[in-house]
Amino acid sequence: MEQSAIAVTTEPIGKRDLRLTVEIPEERVQQEMRRVAREISAQVSIPGFRKGKAPYSVILQRYGEERLREQVAEDLTREFYRAAVQQEGITPYGPASLEEIQLSPMRLTFTLPLPPIVRLGDYRSLRVEFPPVEVTEEEIRNVLEDIRQENAVSEPVEGRGAQPGDLLQIQVEGRTDQGELFLKDDDAEVILDPEDTYPAPGFYSALEGMKPGEERTFRLKMPNGQPSEEAEFRVRLQALYNRILPELDDDLARAAGPYPTLEALKEDVREQLLQMRERAAREEYARTVVQRLVEQAEVEYPSVLLEERLQDLVEQLEERVREEQRMSLQDYLKVTGQTLEDLRERLHPVADYQVRRMLVLGEFALAEGLQVSDEEVDQRIQTISQTWGDQAESIQAQLEKPENREHLSAQILYEKVMDRLLAIARGEAVPEPPTGGEDEIS
Repeated sequence: MEQSAIAVTTEPIGKRDLRLTVEIPEERVQQEMRRVAREISAQVSIPGFRKGKAPYSVILQRYGEERLREQVAEDLTREFYRAAVQQEGITPYGPASLEEIQLSPMRLTFTLPLPPIVRLGDYRSLRVEFPPVEVTEEEIRNVLEDIRQENAVSEPVEGRGAQPGDLLQIQVEGRTDQGELFLKDDDAEVILDPEDTYPAPGFYSALEGMKPGEERTFRLKMPNGQPSEEAEFRVRLQALYNRILPELDDDLARAAGPYPTLEALKEDVREQLLQMRERAAREEYARTVVQRLVEQAEVEYPSVLLEERLQDLVEQLEERVREEQRMSLQDYLKVTGQTLEDLRERLHPVADYQVRRMLVLGEFALAEGLQVSDEEVDQRIQTISQTWGDQAESIQAQLEKPENREHLSAQILYEKVMDRLLAIARGEAVPEPPTGGEDEIS
């Protein structure tokens, strides 16, 4: 088959998808129809003819021209698609979809994804200031108050009902409007805090004044309408305790840990809070830098990447709902008043950003010449496996599998990308990017 004999038309769809229509020459179609007829004749018995001897006209009359053309189209799809792509100089980003078949004249219409285009722009001038990190005295006092609460002494209460700050030992059941049990605990210990909104706003206020042995049933509106708009709670108070808080002094510090004085405890609390704030600030800083890089980049990508990411997000939500709320995705959508189309539309911006982020970081790695060697993967495998003690050899064998080596390589590359990107954003000196590279995936 000569490529010059193929009539091909192309039409852009969106930004990086292409509709490709291929017309198969009628002469070739007729040849293939005769081949198909010979195969049919050899495989089936035609009255009046030996197998393989029925003439073309008989096969055509018996099975119909449409059926023969359908088989020809199926047989020639792969061949003519490849020839058309080669003739037009097209580099598909993934498999094509056969959208339409026209039998006479024979035309095959495909939709195929084109490679993404990513232009990073002047990413080396990207600068983001690291946010200041501090710990306030109020935050320290709040932690110390939590330590006081943890070291409180409980004494049985007599002669009065439950009041804020008390420790309650309760039996509790919660049922939906349909009578389904969604909460049950026969020996729960709770602090009566009217500001607490779990399991529903007003739950603890409804317990005020209760005495041991008393049982109350009440209805409350549920947050976000889950698992129903309202729920009925039945609570029995088994025991009531008054909580005596210790003084904020050196004795409390020694009870809380290896602290000789209250000041030593305060300094440790300050240091832990500072480390926590710095860790959170670094994570937020990294997110901000990546977002700025993505925002300044020009990105075009085929629709298949968005569809794949949307499907991933839906499946992740389905798994999370099943594990955390013990319900199917269909039931979750019903409870939240959504359709699957609504959910996909809500997830669309998230999926779009994640696709763009993936492509931009990939192009950044290319632009900076960042790569991962086999030796680096070997070293990572050694580092991980050595932490497993007696199981080190078994873990190493698992990590040596091709798919796991590929995962580790991707992880190491991501770490290199983030290290380099954050260094640029902070204005630090970094190696010059390789020369002669393309600042574009195309």
